[in-house]
Amino acid sequence: MVSSARLAIVTVLLIFSAAVSSQAQTNPEKTANGSITGKVTIKNKGVAGAIVVAEEQNYKSWIKSSYHGTTDQTGSYRIANLPAGTYTVTPMASSLAFENEPTNNSIVVTEGETIEDINFSMIPGGVITGKITDADGKPLIEAYVSLMPIDAIVISARDTGGIRTDDRGIYRAFGLREGKYKVYVGQRGSALPGEESTSYRQTFYPSVSDAAKATVIEVTAGGETANVDIVLGRALPTFKVTGRILDAKTGKPLPKIRYGVYRSYGERGGSSRTGSDVTNVNGEFRLENVVPGKYAVFIVPEDSGVRPDSVSFEVVDRDITDLVIKPGEAASVSGVVVLEGAEGPIKPNSLFLNAWSQTDAETFSGSMPKPIGPDGSFSVGGLRSGFTHFRLSSRDMSDTARLELVRVERDGVVQSPALRIKDGEQVTGLRLVFKYLTGSIHGEVKVEGDEPLPNARISVWISFIDPAHPGEYHSAGNSSPQLDSRKRFVVQGLAAGTYEVNVGVFEPGRTDTNRIYKQEVTVIDNAVSEVTVTIKKP
Repeated sequence: MVSSARLAIVTVLLIFSAAVSSQAQTNPEKTANGSITGKVTIKNKGVAGAIVVAEEQNYKSWIKSSYHGTTDQTGSYRIANLPAGTYTVTPMASSLAFENEPTNNSIVVTEGETIEDINFSMIPGGVITGKITDADGKPLIEAYVSLMPIDAIVISARDTGGIRTDDRGIYRAFGLREGKYKVYVGQRGSALPGEESTSYRQTFYPSVSDAAKATVIEVTAGGETANVDIVLGRALPTFKVTGRILDAKTGKPLPKIRYGVYRSYGERGGSSRTGSDVTNVNGEFRLENVVPGKYAVFIVPEDSGVRPDSVSFEVVDRDITDLVIKPGEAASVSGVVVLEGAEGPIKPNSLFLNAWSQTDAETFSGSMPKPIGPDGSFSVGGLRSGFTHFRLSSRDMSDTARLELVRVERDGVVQSPALRIKDGEQVTGLRLVFKYLTGSIHGEVKVEGDEPLPNARISVWISFIDPAHPGEYHSAGNSSPQLDSRKRFVVQGLAAGTYEVNVGVFEPGRTDTNRIYKQEVTVIDNAVSEVTVTIKKP
């Protein structure tokens, strides 16, 4: 029995992140000649003037390309000039809602392919509106109002949040799907210091703090429920937190050290904030408007010469003073980056090196991503003891080709890909060898007899089979491709080798299954490998 859940390591102080995509200098541009067509209708009548957007699902990049088409008088649209890739297709009609739950609006487009009949049946959206005031009757301006679906299927962000009051304290949630909702406003004590001058306890309509006592609002197609007003109680108490950052060896204050704050939400993880806050001449840091909760102040690793470190604390009912962080000396690494198989020097400002340190308990970032010189040279500081990992990122996200670190050399001696360093160590003479991963898998899942699988969920995952370690499976970085509405999927940026494609069929409400179908496929560089997995009837 295999669980569909994926384990995730929450890295408490991972401050900076960057996309791992990088443009391959030797790869040609994609041909943009694919297209998607379909109709947008209300009760079989075409909706004119609706914009339909296809957004590329490039999970290796923060930057996602989008394309759009506009419906004509018959409700027909065409989105043209699409490069090969996976897209989510959605009509942008904010006053409308989906008539039925879309089972999947993800589409895999191959080069030059025209995909037809991607249709959307819509209905007029419902509306909930009301006013938010504080305990003194004053309107709350630009306050976030959220909806909690009871039996409605959440389709878009506006179904649950992103609604704000105007200068009169009035909000209007529109384009809602049919169903039952609870309305609430205020924080569950989750605001970070410096984000809000005041914070309110979560309050449901009609002005109750207990979600079980909230009134349920029933939304109908095109219907409007008005006067859903909420009066908030008094703002949560806030406190001040102060402390100092001192040199671990001398005990002297460290001025101009940038710091951030992290808030723990228990099992729900946490969130962090970094800004321009730096310690003063006495090495002091200060947090204002801190609501009760568990926090940590951390050093933002830069080229300050001190390693990233932190101090944890809990605010209950009073100010906290005299917190102390005593960071040791930071480590640094320098050397050259080599792109295996690439021709010519590195383009200026095209590639950046990310380095971060990992201990048994936590992960700490290095300084901001450092640009790679035209000769491949790099230097990264702000590291601490532990295993240091490396990754390349790029400002140019036009290609999905992925770079993988294949070898780390120190003074000509091959090291482990995760380099062990000590506090204060200045490592020089590194040679980081990266390789472009150019293999791809285009797959399709078929059901025996083309019979439907009512209410079943199909999940696909890819494992790399390492012949040097029989019986061990090493997942690719993009090992969980999304299955589109035609049961197709694409995995790009793979190393050459043998992979196992796994297709699991999960019953409603289940996170495990015995119905798993496997298919091996061989991937080679600069080529597409086709695979079909057939699901048999139970």
